[in-house]
Amino acid sequence: MPYFVEGHEPAPMHQAMARALDQALAEIRALQHRARTAGAEPERPRWPMIVLVTPKGWTGPKTVDGKPVEGSFRAHQVPISDPAANPAHLAQLEQWLRSYRPEELFDTEGRLQGELAELAPSGARR
Repeated sequence: MPYFVEGHEPAPMHQAMARALDQALAEIRALQHRARTAGAEPERPRWPMIVLVTPKGWTGPKTVDGKPVEGSFRAHQVPISDPAANPAHLAQLEQWLRSYRPEELFDTEGRLQGELAELAPSGARR
């Protein structure tokens, strides 16, 4: 059975996604436990699935040049055109990209922060 995470407000969505991930992980662990302790060949499990339902363009700019982007067909296109020639578009693009807080992910040289890089699997687990 899928877990649905639906909404448009970031804070409640983060909480809902965390709950869905916790539930899915618990379900996966239960499936693994049953498979490892079963005497016979286990049946192929139905793995949990998370369905994320958000407005189109949810994390991008809400509007560009007074026209709606979020929730509209414009979210499927390049929402901010020609930032090199349009200072207002450049500022809006920078604001949008900075909303992802890249300074928390990368060092001043543009490399992935060490503590994050250490999370990647190595060797045979890669």
